[in-house]
Amino acid sequence: MSRIVPSKSIAVLVVSLLALSACGNDGQARRGTDTVKELAVLAKNRVLGQKTEPPAAPDPVAMIETIMREVPDAPLQFVLLENTGAFAISSIYGQNGNNVTWVTSGKKTMTLASGLLTATRGFGGDVMSVEDGGAAQLITERSAGQVQKTYRFLNGLDQTTRYTVNCSIAEGGTDQISLGDISTTARVMTETCTSNDAPGFTNTYWIDDEGRMVQSVQWGGSIGKIVFSRLRF
Repeated sequence: MSRIVPSKSIAVLVVSLLALSACGNDGQARRGTDTVKELAVLAKNRVLGQKTEPPAAPDPVAMIETIMREVPDAPLQFVLLENTGAFAISSIYGQNGNNVTWVTSGKKTMTLASGLLTATRGFGGDVMSVEDGGAAQLITERSAGQVQKTYRFLNGLDQTTRYTVNCSIAEGGTDQISLGDISTTARVMTETCTSNDAPGFTNTYWIDDEGRMVQSVQWGGSIGKIVFSRLRF
């Protein structure tokens, strides 16, 4: 990913960029807020645990502002990795129907179908493909339901392995999302996935009134959780 180094400003950025204020007593909305708060704490602890701060660490807020000015009109998306606190801004590399491939300046790519992660390249242990079982339709329509998803990963022997999970999709409360050119109220959707063979995981999605995914926290296998936040459509 481009210019990926931890920075103290990540902790502030993750809180401010996700601008989460869960409404009412909705448990699912609170879960989305808690997820992002956990990411912020994780990023901060990683930085404060270092003996010395990396020299000239990039400021993600300044990075966003600069690229928004330098790349007018084009769709942009902020990406943050939970495991490392690394961040980058990505742009569209290609599109095939609902499948949109985003690329960073470091040539790492992430493919999203209607906002749901379906593939990564360049990270190691990549997501090769995902059969979502209808999850994208339910989530973008902000509807509850049950689906079965199959993930395919590339292992250390360059072999493709399968991981099938049963997922429960639930509708939560609403959050105000503000970053870049995006300022909207979005519905929080959670997708809780379980398997008999391995630990499960939960993805969280924020869907606006037009059915667009403005933000998400998604599982990427060995890559860990990935935060996606749209800066401009």
